[in-house]
Amino acid sequence: MKSHTPLAKFIHWSFSILYAYGIFKQVGDLSELEDPALLNFEILFAVAFLVIVFIRYFYMKDTETLLGANIEIRKGHLFIAKSVHRLVYFTLVMLPLTGLLIAGLFSIGGGGIELAIGLHEFSAFLSYALIAVHVGASFYSKLKGEGIWNAMTPVWKEKEKKESKLISYLEKTEDKVYETIEKTLRL
Repeated sequence: MKSHTPLAKFIHWSFSILYAYGIFKQVGDLSELEDPALLNFEILFAVAFLVIVFIRYFYMKDTETLLGANIEIRKGHLFIAKSVHRLVYFTLVMLPLTGLLIAGLFSIGGGGIELAIGLHEFSAFLSYALIAVHVGASFYSKLKGEGIWNAMTPVWKEKEKKESKLISYLEKTEDKVYETIEKTLRL
């Protein structure tokens, strides 16, 4: 079975911790940025976060999507998986960029800070939603016993497909969605 490299797993999971830290340490009130030490920390964190996102992207971009699958992956499935991954990266770039924009506008007392905050909040919301889809799809794949979970996750290894009426129903529905995507996009 194919698996991600130890470095890819390390990057994935350590970045997940960094992302969670970013969520929990976020600035609650804009006036907190009047503290120069906090403002400088936020700028440094945003730059470091952005650099790590790009390192991760360029390291992982040529990695096979849905690596480790022990079944044939439909083109519609690959399209959805790649789209979600690319959108996650987009939000992970937008979060620090809009954060830096907020810091810059705050520092100079410039207008447009409300727009920057709105973009930052939208990026955060979109990242939460897409990461929830990613995690949900990972658990679903694990229940289906596709092998993808084992390629990236160091714990709770999947052994076999969980047989149930619900999984069978979901797989049939999933197959119809993939078929529609493939026909519509001519994949």
